[in-house]
Amino acid sequence: MQYATIVCLYGPVALGVLTGCATVRVTPDLVYFPPPPSSPHVVHLKSFNRLHDVVPVRGNLLDAFRRGIVSPRVGTPAGVAFHRDHLYICDTEFGIVHDWNLDTGGARRIGHTGNVVLVEPVAVAVDAAGTVYVADTGRGEVAAFDAAGRPVRRFRPPDREQYRPVSCTTARGRLYIADIAAHRVDVFSTTDGAYITSFGGIGSEPGRFYFPMGVGTDAEGNIFVSDMMNARVLVFNDSHTPVRSMGRPGNRYGDMGKPRHLAVGPDGVIFITDVEFGHVHLFNKQGQLLMLLGGRENQPGDREDQLGATPMPVGVAIAPKLPDRLASLVPDGFHPTYFLFITNTIGAKRISLFALGSAP
Repeated sequence: MQYATIVCLYGPVALGVLTGCATVRVTPDLVYFPPPPSSPHVVHLKSFNRLHDVVPVRGNLLDAFRRGIVSPRVGTPAGVAFHRDHLYICDTEFGIVHDWNLDTGGARRIGHTGNVVLVEPVAVAVDAAGTVYVADTGRGEVAAFDAAGRPVRRFRPPDREQYRPVSCTTARGRLYIADIAAHRVDVFSTTDGAYITSFGGIGSEPGRFYFPMGVGTDAEGNIFVSDMMNARVLVFNDSHTPVRSMGRPGNRYGDMGKPRHLAVGPDGVIFITDVEFGHVHLFNKQGQLLMLLGGRENQPGDREDQLGATPMPVGVAIAPKLPDRLASLVPDGFHPTYFLFITNTIGAKRISLFALGSAP
């Protein structure tokens, strides 16, 4: 696997022909949730939209002449996924998926060449084999790429004229795709690409959706679907039978505005991004609200007020562990159990990194 590199240029003279660019020290921007004097459960570590904001990237002019300079910067981040030190970010501005190696500092772009050129990638998922699944509303399909970035399969239900996939996830050999055109969730086999079934349909009754925008699974095989216009998240068992609902319309604690993407942590905590309220809901397995994360920016010109903010959160991804250089951003005394990436699509468009855990 080859990665593009960054070259440092200083004025009219290009430096680093042999030695490469100087590394940059990455420092944390710490914000605690809940704030003091409460004991924190979440710490904001860093917000970034360039790879070298979090990982020192080295390059030289020889690389530039051979492969060109590809700047690892996100224009407008949407869906996001994490797999084996790699962060995958859908970029709706550039029409690509970024693959950033948070350990080595390498970067590449998925879906910008070949016979499958992405148009509007909005969500991404990665299975255990490293296959990357991209929900592309512009193409009206989910495209799958192998670990080398080569397109290998496309997913679209048969006999459905309009198809708008907006979220996808994989579990137990199945690919789940949320389609806002039909207000349904489609199920495919990741082994051979065969269409299996679908569930849902437009409505507000249990088991039905009005614009399903996010889909995720947990270790027990349950399926979670964010039902945006009904302001809730529905939970289904592995037989696609509805078993629970969390959230409701309103503006009180525990209510939802417009939920988008979601992810389930290894401890069963459900993280739900809410683009209307500008924060992330944390629910437990029983559907009880635990806390809110992030929040809108107070003053766009004040950097301190922007730290840890989620002005319009969309994508969410769980990372069981991080490379050492990023894990070192965790403050002394805080014991992380896993990590969280959240994308923000307005204002300072960026990805925010949080640590989940406890502090004595």
